[in-house]
Amino acid sequence: MRISCLIFAAITSVAAAQQPPKTPCDFDGFDTKAKLAEAIKSGYPVVVTRVEGDWTCGYLTSSKGSGQGWVQSREIRLVDFDPNPPLAAWAGTWVQDENRIRIQISKTTGKLALEGEAYWHGFGDNVHSGEFSGEAIPARNQLHVEDDSCKIDLALWGKYILANDNNSCGGLNVRFWGVWKRR
Repeated sequence: MRISCLIFAAITSVAAAQQPPKTPCDFDGFDTKAKLAEAIKSGYPVVVTRVEGDWTCGYLTSSKGSGQGWVQSREIRLVDFDPNPPLAAWAGTWVQDENRIRIQISKTTGKLALEGEAYWHGFGDNVHSGEFSGEAIPARNQLHVEDDSCKIDLALWGKYILANDNNSCGGLNVRFWGVWKRR
């Protein structure tokens, strides 16, 4: 929680008299139906969990780390998105650190072809990996793909994809979740 407080402090300018809500800013995973915003000063994406008064509980993803916390609502802006994007809007390579999801228009009309690879680095040389591939038909800005036991949900938010998985897409701690950006 300490790192998330530092991250959110970096993007907000909180006056001493303005205190965030006393209720915890809980985060229990990436819901692809959540709203996505950006920090106005830094441009980093924020997954909006809920709003209480002038404050937003969100999960910030930045180059310095990720975590949840309260941010003043005026310090973020919702990301514009097309609720019915064309297939071509999905196409490209989407990245999250060294992880990749490649999306192409399938040869099958109306479908997208996806391939992904993700890694988790533990102590020393301990690296776990995961991958998936499959085809799926988008429903509005939502997409669900399955590869054996691996199930992934994606939501297209302009230049971002918000993803969630069922934690069965590879080795220990390997996840296809979070905010992905087009490379």
